[in-house]
Amino acid sequence: MLRFAATLSILVGCTGSPEPAPPEAPAAQTPATTAPSTTAKGVKQHSVILISLDTVRADRMEVYGGRAKTPNLMAMAREGVRVERAITNMTETALSHWAMITGVLPEVHGNVPAAGGSRFTGPTLTERLKRSGYATGAFIGGETLTNRSTGFSRGFDVFDDQYNWDRADLRRPGPEVTARAAQWISQQQGPYFAFVHYFDAHFPYTPSPPFDRAYDPNYAGTITGSDADLRPYRDGEKEPSKEDLAHVLALYDGEISELDQTIKPLLDIAGPDTIVIVTSDHGESFEHGYYFNHRDGLWDSVVRIPLLMKGPGMSKGHVVKEQFELIDIAPTVLDLLGLDPLEQVHGISRAEAARGQIVEERPGYTITDPWRTEARLAISDSKRKIITSRKSGQMFRLHKDPDELQPTEFRGVKMAWIGYSARLRDVKKKWQGPELPPRQPPPDEQERLKALGYVGPGGDPAADPTPR
Repeated sequence: MLRFAATLSILVGCTGSPEPAPPEAPAAQTPATTAPSTTAKGVKQHSVILISLDTVRADRMEVYGGRAKTPNLMAMAREGVRVERAITNMTETALSHWAMITGVLPEVHGNVPAAGGSRFTGPTLTERLKRSGYATGAFIGGETLTNRSTGFSRGFDVFDDQYNWDRADLRRPGPEVTARAAQWISQQQGPYFAFVHYFDAHFPYTPSPPFDRAYDPNYAGTITGSDADLRPYRDGEKEPSKEDLAHVLALYDGEISELDQTIKPLLDIAGPDTIVIVTSDHGESFEHGYYFNHRDGLWDSVVRIPLLMKGPGMSKGHVVKEQFELIDIAPTVLDLLGLDPLEQVHGISRAEAARGQIVEERPGYTITDPWRTEARLAISDSKRKIITSRKSGQMFRLHKDPDELQPTEFRGVKMAWIGYSARLRDVKKKWQGPELPPRQPPPDEQERLKALGYVGPGGDPAADPTPR
């Protein structure tokens, strides 16, 4: 505890200064054969595929010791690097992805869901790669990352986010996302950056056969993974039985296994000269009396995400023990490519860890929506975690209590929030533009966001809806 307290004291003094430097998917029998081109500095321009599995928690996956079979990700881990502990910086889709693509903590971006865009004025990873000669394409699987909801298309030549929305399922089918991304990749003649987003694991939990019965084949109850069935539990009005909870968790695990199959064509098409990263924006809670949700959770079931990487120069079969944050992805990609680092961001490159070296661990921040009634903050490393409101806090010894069931009182609440504010300060001053006006989504978008729990009374995404 004393060591963690000392680390926290260092963190309090951090100012955020930069650190050094549904068609079926086409079969990919042969990898993309385009050789990497070379910059004026003599650096090879390796292509990059960044895959985001929305709402996938690490511990349920076979590749992290969980039940859900993930043979393709297991193979990827053998060929590359698996980060044992990666954490998100926010437990919502839009802002966690903005953090991923910029290396900047979510609060700098402002209330993206309310404004439909980010206040961040610096370059994104996408813009940096485009400026370096990359073709850039994004393929989006859910409403909460569409351009009209988030402004996330910045820097992309192609931003494919339009699809026929199914009110009963709330997602774009994963095979359609894969097909569109694979088609675009196959057309590229030079280096490319493909961002591919899958919404399949997000509620409702509706895996296709045989994944719908893979992990609970003998269930005899009546609950399904539909929004109608789960809503009372998500809203805290009902408590699921042990059997019903196990069944819903089995459906979620089925979705993860189905996703592993869905992304296989992209893993196959990548080829040896392509950097491939698979991660998530946040997990999902089935514990602590907080069911089938993530927005207000800071337990590791929501905070801890998968992070797998493979490609040129990376160590094969290596497991990174030091904690990564989502904001470290963009700086790491640029470092692996030999490109100049982003200027004055919160994330740091972990390329040396990807190359098999031991790197220094630092605590990471995760926050719930700061524009809602009461934000909460988590500060963690690989052994300990603090979860705190503005009034009180708890500490967990993750290495001894991984399920976070044995908290002790944390008395440094004020200092924790001071440290968080200090980390934001310089980056906000450097890169945060003026506040964006709130927008009024059109009726069809309101319907989609309401179904996903992101719209409050009167259809205002800036309001504080019932926590879902």
